[in-house]
Amino acid sequence: MRKGLLPVLCSLVLAPWSASRCRAQAAPKLAPELRAFVKEDAPLLALTHVRIIDGTGAAPRGDQTLVIQEGRIASLGDRTSTKIPEGAKVVDLSGRTVIPGLVGMHDHMYYPSPGGPPPLYPEHAASFPRLYLAGGVTSIRTTGSIEPYADLELKHDIDDGKMAGPKIHVTGPYLEGPGAFALEMHQLKDAEDARRTVEFWIAQGATSFKAYQNITPEELGAAVEAAHAQGLKVTGHLCSIGFREAASLGIDDLEHGLVVDTEFLPGKKPGLCPNPAEADKALLPLEVASGPIHDMIRALVARHVAITSTLPVFETLVPNRAPLDGRVLDAMLPEARISYLRRRALISDGAAKSDWPALFKKELEFE
Repeated sequence: MRKGLLPVLCSLVLAPWSASRCRAQAAPKLAPELRAFVKEDAPLLALTHVRIIDGTGAAPRGDQTLVIQEGRIASLGDRTSTKIPEGAKVVDLSGRTVIPGLVGMHDHMYYPSPGGPPPLYPEHAASFPRLYLAGGVTSIRTTGSIEPYADLELKHDIDDGKMAGPKIHVTGPYLEGPGAFALEMHQLKDAEDARRTVEFWIAQGATSFKAYQNITPEELGAAVEAAHAQGLKVTGHLCSIGFREAASLGIDDLEHGLVVDTEFLPGKKPGLCPNPAEADKALLPLEVASGPIHDMIRALVARHVAITSTLPVFETLVPNRAPLDGRVLDAMLPEARISYLRRRALISDGAAKSDWPALFKKELEFE
């Protein structure tokens, strides 16, 4: 986390336990091994001389006093007009800034294993929750799970104060057809398999689902119907199905944005994922503010379908962009760091032929 910037959200105040229980009762008792992560846990705390960014778009406010009682924000205001309650522990945060905890809408718990084949994506249940907190992220949606049981048990341990981590909204396993990118992923056989998969993982505790690139329209429709029957939502990183068709099937959200929508490729076969390079080429000459892209936007708005932005992911595909922060590279295993740097070098080497500068610009315009 950048020095001088502290995340605060509901029950998360200078302490690395989840904000998942934002209510009047005290936070769960922390396991002994978590105490090393806790800086301040007084029941009544006053942060003084602090700069506040409240997340509403309002201008930052300087020299503020923020009072936290039993893990909840009790009052906030100018230092000169905000009373500090008797008995409060006062922490002078001159030169520091407090922001709301960040809510991650697309945050996985896995990372590709260097090497292979076969392609494996191990769970990082110990390090990733702490890294999310270190980045100021206090709530996440996993948006596709490789090891859903691990994600669910991790959520329970964080909620119970046994592990450090953000509030986790567990998305069920990927709803994917043949051609899955990871060996750990189940590949749907038909619409009934999709329905059973959704119903099973709802019973286990999943709170949303993610359709993936090779799902068929029939499977997506069945999954959406099963999820909606229990009041849950379905998102998708799609390829076999265009955005407008997905909206007509009842999907609630679409991941990543315009550059993964394949519906603009002439002659695209229904229910099949086309060649990505060909789909990219078909998108490049289109205008965002008119024509088929504009029609797609109107269709999504009419059906209240959201878009989850992942611009930082796409930026890594653009040649010669700024590298990762050195502290991030330092936190990576040597094998993962080498793999990342090698990939960045390959992207830069291919700059002359890359479509990504134009695609990234178009995605920015779309969003």
